[in-house]
Amino acid sequence: MATKRAKKTDVVSPSSAELRKAVEAIAIQPKSGKITLLTRKLFNVLLAVAQQADESGDTYRALLSDIVANSAFDSNDTALVKEHLRRMVSVQVEWSTGTSSQKPGRKWGISTLIADAEILEDPATRRVWVEFSFAPKIKKKLLDPVQYARLSLQFQSQLRSSAGLALYEICVRYLTNPSHLTMREAWEWWRPILSGTPDTEAGDEAKREYKYFKRDYLRPAIAEVNAVTNIFVELIEHREGRRVGEIQFRVTERKQPMLALDEHPNVFDSTLVDRMVKIGIPLKEAQTLYADSEENRIRAALQMTEQRMRSTTLPPVRSAPALFKDALKKGYAPPVEVLPSVDGVKGITAAVPADDLKARLLGEYSAYRRKEARALYDEQGESERDVARQSFEEDELPSLGAHMRDDWRRRGLDSKLAETAFFDWLARKTWGDPTDGDLLAFTLSQSRAA
Repeated sequence: MATKRAKKTDVVSPSSAELRKAVEAIAIQPKSGKITLLTRKLFNVLLAVAQQADESGDTYRALLSDIVANSAFDSNDTALVKEHLRRMVSVQVEWSTGTSSQKPGRKWGISTLIADAEILEDPATRRVWVEFSFAPKIKKKLLDPVQYARLSLQFQSQLRSSAGLALYEICVRYLTNPSHLTMREAWEWWRPILSGTPDTEAGDEAKREYKYFKRDYLRPAIAEVNAVTNIFVELIEHREGRRVGEIQFRVTERKQPMLALDEHPNVFDSTLVDRMVKIGIPLKEAQTLYADSEENRIRAALQMTEQRMRSTTLPPVRSAPALFKDALKKGYAPPVEVLPSVDGVKGITAAVPADDLKARLLGEYSAYRRKEARALYDEQGESERDVARQSFEEDELPSLGAHMRDDWRRRGLDSKLAETAFFDWLARKTWGDPTDGDLLAFTLSQSRAA
């Protein structure tokens, strides 16, 4: 087997790379095993790596840090990547030209997402590489597609649900279609594609009732795609009497996304793992829960659990991990975010308290202030930086979780978690806690910039 050795040109920058994804690989239906958000994201990044490679060969190679959006990962996080590589080798998916209709000339096939994968450490440089290959039958379709959709890895990095990413991929394909309409299919056909769960593993309620599919997958996915990508998606329902029988989507292009995109998007949001550890879940179990669940559901369950733990009017929580896992499994925690209207069209919102709107704005403002604090830190001399790091270790670090403290001691600012905590602290130390006036000024400045 010929082996591709990575060159500098093989490195993919997730913030700028574009993927030509074959139409056969877009509307894929899982038949055994679940396709999670991270599985979809990593599969797309691997495709982009292979497509950008400049040599012939059957095996492709890239730095692990590049594959996971240039984030610094320790050995535990590498275990999370291994888990998703295992899934891509084991999960069976059906692929087609994107429709369930059996028409002449249509093609159908079944395969795993990738054929094999290895993680290798270079003993000389200590750099960690990922080697992988695709099944020979589908390799040419994936790497040199005749019909394909152009996907932005920057937008994919901003999407935080598997349904949102699947819907984005499908709708981008129809953006240049004269009608701007996707295929029209029975809603039962869409369910496994957007949920990533085979029909054999879905609950009876989910398979029987359209209203649950719409509530749990369609509405959140549409709102998310409209908020952070360059397209606007509308749901079209086709009824058979009072019952919704088939659905499709209308797709139009917007000049810019509603929300500001992170300049350094990450495939993994490891702060969620840290929050799970803080409420008492062992690190390995927290990583497994993160790998198996949608980020939005994890955030909702975490917020509900944390608020319940802080409550002074309700009885003490007997087991925070048990409460969190029950809320995550059953999905009864209120959604964390409300996604706003887009281009003057009323958006699809979740029923959440008004306080969460402020929490969302605080999150965006905190990200802005971290960038400002980073710029201030970079302008200082080394002695001033040493004083800042020492003050952080004395004033802030003791109150953070054990996982965060270990990260700081091992890698300092090379750790994404520790970097976020440090610059949050530096921003507060420099400018104080944000006031309502600060948030209002920030909101107005963002509106003017848009």
